[in-house]
Amino acid sequence: MGVQGFERRLERLLEGTFTRASRGGVQPAEVAARLRREMDLGRTLGTKGAIVPNDFEIALSDPDADAFEAFLDVLDRELVEEAREHARTLKAQFLGPISVRFVRDERFKAGRMEITAAIVAGAGGTAGSLVLADGTRVALGDQPTSLGRLSDCTIQIDDPQASRRHAEIRPVPDGYLIADLGSLNGTSVNGRPATEQLLADGDVITIGAVAIRYEAS
Repeated sequence: MGVQGFERRLERLLEGTFTRASRGGVQPAEVAARLRREMDLGRTLGTKGAIVPNDFEIALSDPDADAFEAFLDVLDRELVEEAREHARTLKAQFLGPISVRFVRDERFKAGRMEITAAIVAGAGGTAGSLVLADGTRVALGDQPTSLGRLSDCTIQIDDPQASRRHAEIRPVPDGYLIADLGSLNGTSVNGRPATEQLLADGDVITIGAVAIRYEAS
């Protein structure tokens, strides 16, 4: 996304009301740049390839924390997306869900910021999520995630071509695998039929006319 792209996106989300968080204080784009730098510095090699930090604590002065207060939820969400994008650039993965927390440090003067980054493993030592058509994100865990027409499926698929219990996403040592459960119309990944397939970041699962994106974070 880059610093300028991050700031432009933040401005659009805030309907043009954001220009500078506080005169002489920490700016949102600075936070994004420092977060990426901490990911670079914290990158390490794991059994499955490069791993980067997924847990970030951002310490701000009271004036900067006050300036950020009105759009903190938006900033949190955008920083999580920035971390995902940067991990893709680095061809790295996370071992758990991304967490961003802002804390106050009364010792800091306006303009000072510190980020503590750590690799925190999730359940099963891997991370993954499904992004639905409306943007809803469903975190995957150490239990199978079911997809189908039945209301008790983890993700209910409202499509006549979907079977009652259509498919299942299962945690495996290398990440997550999608398995078709003998559905009538089948499951596809990136437009190709899939009976069982290990998912990669950005893969698109299609059931009927419903498309779901897998993200390894």
